[in-house]
Amino acid sequence: MPEKQAVPSPGDLEQQTPEQIIAGAESAHPAALYVLASKLMRAGRPDEAVRWFYIGQLRYRFHLMTGPPNAADERILFSALSESVGRPINEYAFGDIDGVVREIDAALAWDAAHANHITSKSAFPGPLAKTRDGLVALRDDMLARKDEIRETRKSNGLPNR
Repeated sequence: MPEKQAVPSPGDLEQQTPEQIIAGAESAHPAALYVLASKLMRAGRPDEAVRWFYIGQLRYRFHLMTGPPNAADERILFSALSESVGRPINEYAFGDIDGVVREIDAALAWDAAHANHITSKSAFPGPLAKTRDGLVALRDDMLARKDEIRETRKSNGLPNR
């Protein structure tokens, strides 16, 4: 089983381009994938940001379900990143439900096709399946509530695409 790695320092990630972070994504702590999503958003690549945000969220939730040694600190960081990075990305993403569903499907496919050197998929198949099922349920709920989401956004002054 791979050894659990520490959260990367923000300075290390700030020096890397999105492409460099993507190249190392299989070995990246999930927090790095949130940083990647934020960088992509700032670079005017919002659809990619949505995909990498959901890859990061999937991997972070999976990581937390396995009970990492520093779980309390990890949960705090996860919560902070979900708010600071996730809020603006989801505000964009939910403007096009079909688009966010495509990106969630791409996130699920990427995760299935790539190794996870931070949290072993083979050592924790139950938590992995539960985490993936949760993201599928979110996707399916979005599709089922597509018109409602559009109307809520409209009434809140948010654009639909």
